[in-house]
Amino acid sequence: MRHNPVPDTRAGRRKQQAGLSLVVGLVMLVVLTLLVVSAVRLGNASLRVVGNQQARVEATAVAQQAIEKVIGSAANFYAPAAQTFDIDVNNDGVADYTVQTAAPSCMQMAPADGYSYDFAGSAPQDTYWDVMAVATDKRGSGVSVTVHQGVRVRMDSTATCT
Repeated sequence: MRHNPVPDTRAGRRKQQAGLSLVVGLVMLVVLTLLVVSAVRLGNASLRVVGNQQARVEATAVAQQAIEKVIGSAANFYAPAAQTFDIDVNNDGVADYTVQTAAPSCMQMAPADGYSYDFAGSAPQDTYWDVMAVATDKRGSGVSVTVHQGVRVRMDSTATCT
């Protein structure tokens, strides 16, 4: 009698393991792909947020620059008028922002301190103004910023607060 050897089942197990390895490998590939895609999307979203913040800060600086032009001349307070400025930020010869300033608005007027009663009629006046500027990006980003600046201006005794 011959003895039948026990059938070798290792070959069958190897085939099953090879199929399982393929499935696990594909699942890991899908997981890694999803992680990479989400990282790229998060990076793009962060980049947009930073870009928008930079544009807002730039527009605020441009509006402040226009306000400085307005408050740099006393004539703008004796005869307040709205003004428009085109500002080139990157010095390429093309205006990047349009800034519209409203006519300065007088909030309060008071006699200047330090003058005696005898000179009260001819004493200068301290006037308090609100200067507003709206900066709009002309390059198409849609950024628009409004800035208010308070300023005190010492004017002569004939000045009026209108």
